[in-house]
Amino acid sequence: MAAFSALLFDLDGTIIDSAPDVCASVNRVLETMDRPSISVEDTKMLVGFGARTLVEKTLEMTGQPGSEKDVDFLLSGFLESYRRNPSEHTVLFPGARAALDRFVASNMRLGICTNKPTATCFPVLEALDLGRYFDTVICGDTLEFRKPDPRHVFHTLDDMQVTVDEAAFIGDSEADIEAANSAGMPSVLVTFGYCHVPLDSLDANALIDHFDELDEALEGIKGGG
Repeated sequence: MAAFSALLFDLDGTIIDSAPDVCASVNRVLETMDRPSISVEDTKMLVGFGARTLVEKTLEMTGQPGSEKDVDFLLSGFLESYRRNPSEHTVLFPGARAALDRFVASNMRLGICTNKPTATCFPVLEALDLGRYFDTVICGDTLEFRKPDPRHVFHTLDDMQVTVDEAAFIGDSEADIEAANSAGMPSVLVTFGYCHVPLDSLDANALIDHFDELDEALEGIKGGG
């Protein structure tokens, strides 16, 4: 458990399976725009790059790309709907809470580095009783840059008052692993999230299929295994 003194986590697709609620909130607004709905599987391919990119791709998927006004309308409506309905269908991935409990009990410092916007991130953390685990939460709109930009990672570490040598990154997507690699930080890739490319194409230090495997993966990374 002492492999690292700090851990950074992505949120959507890593700790929580939030795609069903993201999908539902997008569809509520699409209906008012007389556009077809999207599926949960569609949503998994759209998340991870920030909310504006999500709605831009949604408009492309459901018809004409739409004007800037359309993008703004869908974005604001989505954020408001999601803020009001953050956890109707969202669950933690198996073993996630137990792992967080273990890390906190071991006095590890935990942070979230997510591309999820502030308006939807904190309501989800509160609804699922997750905020208490994390010293720092840096969202996709906290700064002028976000993952895969390594500065997103560096800012999170600075806010946690830890160095890159003390921490590892746990994520589910190419943005997470690219950001970690660019920052010179070891990474663990979960296989159950929302990755948009083949998992073996990413240069993660370890892959895990369940949170029960995380402790051993971290020890193996630190030990050079």
